[in-house]
Amino acid sequence: MITSIPNLHASTVSRAKGSGKVIISRRKDTVNSGLFSFKLAVKFDSVIDNYPKGSLEITTDLTDSLKGVFTATSIEMINSFGKHNPSIFLTGRCDVKSSEQLEIPKGCKYWVIISGHKKANDNGGSPDIIGFEVHDRNGNLIAYGTGPLISGDIVVLPS
Repeated sequence: MITSIPNLHASTVSRAKGSGKVIISRRKDTVNSGLFSFKLAVKFDSVIDNYPKGSLEITTDLTDSLKGVFTATSIEMINSFGKHNPSIFLTGRCDVKSSEQLEIPKGCKYWVIISGHKKANDNGGSPDIIGFEVHDRNGNLIAYGTGPLISGDIVVLPS
C-alpha cells in the first residue's frame, strides 16, 4: 500500500468565463475530427466564497483520447496571474460521458490551463490558448489536448 500526503491546494482570487473550439490537425483521422471544445464560468473570491465554484465542460473528438464529454463536479484549486497575458489554472474532479467504450473511467480528475492572449472582439494578436488533461483514479491518462482557439473567446481576470 502506498501512502501519500496531498499538497495543499490554496486558491487565489480568480475568474474566467468563455467558450471555444480548438483543432489539432495531428489528432485528426478517419474516425476523429481532431477537435475539442469547452465552456466554462469559474470563480473564486476568498472574501465571499468558501471554495472555488462554477462550471467547466470539455468535449473531445481527438485521436489518442477518449471521445466524450468531461464535466467538472468540483473545482478544487483555481489560480490566476498576469496583467497583459492573464493565465489561469484549474484542477478538480469530473464525470465522463462517452459512447465509445463499455466501461467509463471512474474517479476522474482534470487539470486545465488557459492563457488569455487577446481581448474579446480584438482582430489582431495571438489567439487564446487552452490545455487540459484528464486522468482516472489509477492515474491513467484518459484525454488531453492543447492548442489555440479557432473560435470563441475566454476572459481571464487574475488576482
